[in-house]
Amino acid sequence: MFKPLFVIFALVLSLFSPHAFSKIRGESSAVSINSEVLNEKRELLIYLPNNYSQHAEKAYPVLYLLDGQRNFSHTVGTLDLLNQSKMAQEMIVVGIVNTHRTRDFTPTYDKNYNEWGTSGGVDNFLEFIEKELKPYISEKFRTNGFNVLSGHSLGGLLSIYTLQAKPHLFQGYFAFSPSLWWHKEVLFADAEKFFANITPLNKFLYVNMGNEGGQMLSGFERYSALLSASNRTGFTFFSDLDTSEGHNTTSLAGQSLAYQKLFSSLRPSEDVIKNGPSAIENYYRSLSEKFGYRATPGYVALNHAGYIELQQDNFAAAISIFENNIERFPHKSDAYDSLAEAYETAGKLNNALEMRNRALEVSIKENDENNAFKTRKANLLKKINDEQY
Repeated sequence: MFKPLFVIFALVLSLFSPHAFSKIRGESSAVSINSEVLNEKRELLIYLPNNYSQHAEKAYPVLYLLDGQRNFSHTVGTLDLLNQSKMAQEMIVVGIVNTHRTRDFTPTYDKNYNEWGTSGGVDNFLEFIEKELKPYISEKFRTNGFNVLSGHSLGGLLSIYTLQAKPHLFQGYFAFSPSLWWHKEVLFADAEKFFANITPLNKFLYVNMGNEGGQMLSGFERYSALLSASNRTGFTFFSDLDTSEGHNTTSLAGQSLAYQKLFSSLRPSEDVIKNGPSAIENYYRSLSEKFGYRATPGYVALNHAGYIELQQDNFAAAISIFENNIERFPHKSDAYDSLAEAYETAGKLNNALEMRNRALEVSIKENDENNAFKTRKANLLKKINDEQY
């Protein structure tokens, strides 16, 4: 009698094993495109968010990553971790693999660095991005029109140059340890004019520096002063000096902060969220106009609005918001978990149990961590059992 029971128990236990449904989050691939502008083949590393294939109706922002081969793994790993914690927006990542790095990333020719290769080809490289790469990505993938350029060192120089020379190409810019010293700080003549301009600049910039010192630090400090003195409306920037990081790790450390700062800058304020879904809808409509992309109400903001109602014991309002959030985000397990919490708090335990089960089912398809869902379901079953007896 003992042996069959043990076998059944082992079988049931295997169904709830943390490895039973495990798979790698997100989808990555390598492709190449022929560039007529650059007269060469360019290799790309493409990352699609964890549920890209499941959310067939959803469009995503795109992060264009310089030094793609070097930075791809830590960039997508950090982004996915923050996505799971609701601390960053999901994005497609396009890592651009280098062919002639110095040529592509520098705005002027400087013969002193010929040992690095030819310099001064940045405008040609940006023409490739604008006329070939971005159209290719938009054709192949579901993009929403919000684009970010991310670069480190000479790539950071390119990010800042692009903001100043071709601000229409991207809405967001990350510049980690930018080499602003290039060619006797040639970028600053345009920078001073750019930030003295009084026309609106609806862009986001994150720039950082580590413990490099010397020309790297002095260029960063000079640029940070220009940023602080600028009065351009609509422009959001963050400038971080972190001397605990070296030149090779500022992109690794700064990536997390850049994602979070960008996400926070696009979210509605607490006052907007307190006014409910209609106010949130209006906020995202204005965001679309400001940045020129298809901004739709975010899950986190709407979910937060539901919890505000729940904390005030407005059960009907909270349940309505969570139900609407499920309609908007039917593949998001956390949406069902939130509705389950509202039902349970309102004393509708059977409805709560149904949503707890749905949260677990969807979490498996979503490839999301679900141990908390299992615990909440177990606690709910105990509560139901206690009420019955």
